[in-house]
Parts: sequence; structure tokens; C-alpha cells
Amino acid sequence: MIDNWVGYVVGCFVGVIMYRFYWYPLYLSPTCKIPGPPIDHFFLGNVIRLINEEPAEPQFEWAVKYGGIVCYHGIVNKPIISVTDPQLLQKILVNNTYDFPKPSYMISDLKAILGDGILMAEGDAHKRQRKMMNPAFTFTNIKEMVPTIVRVAHQSKEMWKNQIGDNEEKRMIISSFLSKVTLDMIGFVGFKYEFNNITSENELSNAYARIFHQKRTVLNVAVSVLVHYIPWIRKLPLPRNREVRRCITIIEKFSLKLVKERREFFREGKPIGKDLLSLLVSINENLPEVEKMSDTELQYQIMTFLTAGHETTSSAASWSLYLLAQYPEIQNRLRKELIEAFPDPDFEPTFDEINSLEYLDCVIKESMRIVPPVPIITRTPTRDDVLQEYLVPKNTPIIIPIAAIHKLPTIWGSDADKFIPERWLISNLTSKVNSYTYMPFITGSRSCIGNKLALAEFKILLAVYIRNFNFKRIEGFEVRKRQMIATRPYPAIELIVSKVEV
Repeated sequence: MIDNWVGYVVGCFVGVIMYRFYWYPLYLSPTCKIPGPPIDHFFLGNVIRLINEEPAEPQFEWAVKYGGIVCYHGIVNKPIISVTDPQLLQKILVNNTYDFPKPSYMISDLKAILGDGILMAEGDAHKRQRKMMNPAFTFTNIKEMVPTIVRVAHQSKEMWKNQIGDNEEKRMIISSFLSKVTLDMIGFVGFKYEFNNITSENELSNAYARIFHQKRTVLNVAVSVLVHYIPWIRKLPLPRNREVRRCITIIEKFSLKLVKERREFFREGKPIGKDLLSLLVSINENLPEVEKMSDTELQYQIMTFLTAGHETTSSAASWSLYLLAQYPEIQNRLRKELIEAFPDPDFEPTFDEINSLEYLDCVIKESMRIVPPVPIITRTPTRDDVLQEYLVPKNTPIIIPIAAIHKLPTIWGSDADKFIPERWLISNLTSKVNSYTYMPFITGSRSCIGNKLALAEFKILLAVYIRNFNFKRIEGFEVRKRQMIATRPYPAIELIVSKVEV
């Protein structure tokens, strides 16, 4: 009798599990009507492929095969929607942006590093922060930051020249060095703070290095996947979790210290400059009391600027140099434009001068098309919604694979996978390009607020480096793309660098 009851209970339990994690998501859910690939694994859905391939590669293949909306499956066959259709992107990112926030698991994971700043805020909190911060990112303010960006770029150039010395050329690690360079840049233009990260080690840069250069162990990969389903896994006393927590504490203390110092300067009537933090404090102090940001909120903005501000720019510049090393004829054409515009290798361009260079602009755009700073973003509907004719249940993850959208042959042609800066000079192509087919800084009210600053940094870095150095690929050296906050190279990009004596 007891055996019968045990068998019955076990059978019911197995039946419930099978229904919830197999039959319902694969055969009964409304998402079953959305076209997409079959699962690769009984329990893991399509996850193994997603882990093994580069960011957005599977979504690209599925978009080409199945169309602008695709359903695939995660762990325990959880439905995930991938969207590349421009009209759906307009609905999700522009028309109804606050109805499609970031999923809770992503917010909890990123908030630890970025704080509850503008990148993580949703709804009214985001509207308030964006409105308050927009004046700090005007073209006028960015123009005043350009001399500082140029100074740091040339400082890093001299470091490379010294490392090459009397050698004809030298094999150099590019990406980790550029991470230090852009942290120095954001330190000064963002907070008027001299990290001197290029020339010496410091606690803050080491903290970022430890966060973003994690070893790809089985445990670390497992945690990065499982956090999407079990957010509290980051709180377990695992070695990696403890290390990240120590690093975040360093970043938090530094950010709060900067805010308090700048507030004191402002209240004492001391000159505080035109850096982003000074502008924010000045704007904030003149707001009505109910609209003001607290010290903690300003601290979160600093954490956001520090992390996103240096990580995305260093990643974009690293990948651009890597691509130019693969295509020496493109590199030479860009260098020719730069030498003609700036005969002096120690040139100090203005904002308008750097933006007047047509081919540099094409190279920058094409680099961010081939390797967008952020390859994938995720949203989730706050209620049941309809995308095309398909019902998408509340809280279903919606993936927007920017890297896949940037390679769709229907937009970019049959050579979409090729690095061809000249494509940006073709009028019939540019007529197809809009903010839903090319979105290196996303689009809509959630687009990157610092995109003008990031572009200025990117252009100046590339101009200074290509004007003064030649970059060659290393035979047999290959890198893969990994998504942290930005598209990071793994392993770190290495190139052969030589001086340009013109």
C-alpha cells in the first residue's frame, strides 16, 4: 500500500516537472507559435550553443532562417524571444520603452557594479535622472573636454613609443593598455581626477581589472549562466563572488568620496571646472529640492560613468585597431587622410576638426557595426503583449541581438560580414540605415547618454594612434568575442606595433 502511494507521489512529481519544464514551454505556451530552432538538449534547450558561440552568432543565424522574431529556449526550456524586426524594435525601444524594462536578474547582477544610476533606473526614476543629466552632455560641454582627451591620447602614444624604443617593431598587448588609457580619460573629463593609470598602478584600476578579466573556468561560466535563473547565486560565498564584492567596495568608496569633495567645493564657492561631476553637482544644486539627487544617487552616476564610460570606449578602440591590422590597405588610407589633415604628429585637433574627417568617420562607424560596443541587450514585457501577431507572456526575456542586426544581409548586403568602411559613402546603403538597423549606442530614451563623449574619445584615440603607429596582425593569433558590459576580446588583443616616421 505504502509502495503504491510512494509510486503515485513520485509519478505526480515527475509529471508536474515534465509539464512545467518540457511539455508546456515546448508545446503549449503561446510562444510555441513563434518560429524558431528546435532544442538541442532535453533540459538545457539551446543554451550549450549560446555558451559555445560568440555573442549574437546563433541569433544571427536564426534571424536569417526564421525572420525578425524568433523563439529559442534557455535552461529548463524557458522561452526566449529574439527580435531583429525594425518595427518591433521601434515598439520595444522607443514607443513603449518603459513597458519593456531590463529583466530583474540582469538589474540585480549589473547593479552591484554600476549602482542604481541612469543605466539601471527604470520608469519615472530614469526620466528624472535623464532630464537632470542631459545638460551635462551638450556639444558645448563635450567640445571643452576635447583638449583633455587629446592630452591623454598623446600621453599614451608616448608610452608606446618608449616601449618600442629603438626596435623596428614590438609585440604589444593592446586591449588591457587601452582600458587604462580610457580610465584616465574618464577620470579627468568625468571627475577632474588624475588616476595616472597609464604610468602607475592604482587600487581603482586594479579593481576594474579583476572584475572584467575573470578566468573562464567551468565554475565561472556556470555562475554567469545560472544567475539568469537563480539571481541569489551571486550571494554565495564563492571565490569569484568574494573577489567581485571586494572590488565593488573599492569603487563605491572612491565614488562617494568624489561626490562629497565636489559638493564641498561647490558650497564653499570654489571653482569646480567643467568635468561631468562638477556639471552634475552644479545642475543638481540649482534644482528644486524635490528633484535633487542625493549623494548616493550621484555616487551611482559616477559608478556608471566609471564602468560603462571607460569599458565601452576601450573595447571599441581595441577592436578597431584589431580590424585595421587585418586590413592594412584600409589602415593606410586612414593614415593618409590623417597625415594630410595633421602634418604634425603631435597634433591637437579641435572637436570640429576631428569630426570633419570623412574616412575616419567611416572607419569608426564600420568598426562599431562589425563589433558593436554592446552586442546584446535584454528587455522583458511588464504585461502580456503582442509582437507582430504573436502573444508574448509577461516577463518573457526579449533579446535584441545588436551584433546580429548589424550583419543582416537584407540591410547590409551579401558582404555584411566584411569590414568595408567605404560602404558608409554609398547613398543607397545609408538610405536603409536608421536607428533600428544600426544602433551602436542603442536608441530611444534609453540610448547611451554619453554617446557624444564616447565618440569623441574613440575618434581622437584612433586618430592619434594611426597617425603615429602602424599595426600588424600576429600570424596565428586569434581572439574571440565575449560579453561582459562591453564586447571584450578573449584573450586580450595583441598586435605588432611600429612607429610611423612622417
